[in-house]
Amino acid sequence: MGSEIVTEDAPGVQRVLEKKALRASFWSILEYGSGMGLRVVSSLVLTRLLAPAYFGEMTLLTTLIVGINLLSDIGLAPSVIQSPHGDEPDFLNTAWTIQIIRGVVLMVAALVLSWPMSRYYRDSHLTVLLPVLALSTLIGSFNSTNLLSLARHLGVRRLFFIDGSMAVVSLIVTIIWAYYWPSVWAIIAGQVISTIYRLILSHIPAIAPGIKNSFRWDKNSVHNIVHFGKWIMIGTAFFFFASQADRLILARLVPFAVLGIYGLAYSLSDIPRAIILALSNRVAYPFVSKMVHMPMPEFRAKFLHYRFFILLVGAGLLSIMVTWGHLIITHLYDKRYQDAAWMIPILALGLWHTLLYQTTAPVLFSLGKPRYNAAGNAAYCVAMLVGLPLAFHFWGLFGAVIAIAAGDLPLYLVIQTGTTREGVRPLRQDLQMTAIFLAILGGCMFLRYKL
Repeated sequence: MGSEIVTEDAPGVQRVLEKKALRASFWSILEYGSGMGLRVVSSLVLTRLLAPAYFGEMTLLTTLIVGINLLSDIGLAPSVIQSPHGDEPDFLNTAWTIQIIRGVVLMVAALVLSWPMSRYYRDSHLTVLLPVLALSTLIGSFNSTNLLSLARHLGVRRLFFIDGSMAVVSLIVTIIWAYYWPSVWAIIAGQVISTIYRLILSHIPAIAPGIKNSFRWDKNSVHNIVHFGKWIMIGTAFFFFASQADRLILARLVPFAVLGIYGLAYSLSDIPRAIILALSNRVAYPFVSKMVHMPMPEFRAKFLHYRFFILLVGAGLLSIMVTWGHLIITHLYDKRYQDAAWMIPILALGLWHTLLYQTTAPVLFSLGKPRYNAAGNAAYCVAMLVGLPLAFHFWGLFGAVIAIAAGDLPLYLVIQTGTTREGVRPLRQDLQMTAIFLAILGGCMFLRYKL
């Protein structure tokens, strides 16, 4: 990676890392800000070209594909980022080999599951749509590990170009297809073609510099990846059932048109969280992984200092979304999607505690303690699988949306417990930032009232 690699023994390494983290934060915010802008433009256009039922069907399809991915996630990206062997060709090529094997397994799983899923959700189209959409997963498994190396060394600017241009390609293909042949195939075509585009870019040295991948099976590398990844696999399995329970359960309880409206509300309200998650995954995790050798008091102080600014940005974005997010629906979207307006403030408000644990969890991964994440996701899963059906039974869709917004509180409590045990102790900062968030939210509400 040339000048992008910084070793822990270099003079002034801490100062260099902080500058890299600041630049990476800027590019991450720019990437996800522009990405979310593209998403809004895409949804504005597509909601005029496609009926809500198509979005509902695509929401279910995406959920099933995400589920197949998460249930087999062994944490290749976190392994490369945190491992001391993460720059060695043997380690990277072994990770690439495992990645391809996993992609083939996922494709077979999609083929096997397509028929029973079509029966369970009473949609015969799934027998064809699910395997075709799974092609994007198989194609993506051949991506160069240089993308993981870029993440390891905070090469966010290059990743911004790759993922940003991929989003543009997906948008163009989807809109053109939807204009001439309006159906759910338009969204699938955009996803598959843009995945091919990303694959090609990942193997161009001028764009993603690094090694040229080849098949390799190094036993020590396999052991390191599997040993670290087993807790991630357990955690992501629970995370899938928890985070996707809303779509999986609602797909059985409401028509596809209602599911499509809910999916739109969720994607818009999720914009602030997605930006903060990008900062956590692409900046905070690689950043703190390079500081774990420090004494805990110094490590804790630097981490909480950086986290303060991330949460401050999140507090502002969430306050805006809670206060004015519904106006996006009422003023810009087709009347068929107007019911999404009342869902956005509820879902956005429920994201505050989500931001708190998502900005803390990277510490546990960097310290090699992914078991807390697994335990938290298990609690989150139980809360959703029990709470969501009960809330829908007693209070209908309104109750279900509230249950979804509050469902990951158990995960926050477990992550809080884990970071406290490991010496980071973020509770005091959480309380301070919650007070700041409520003050900003109150100011936005007052301004809305005056206007």
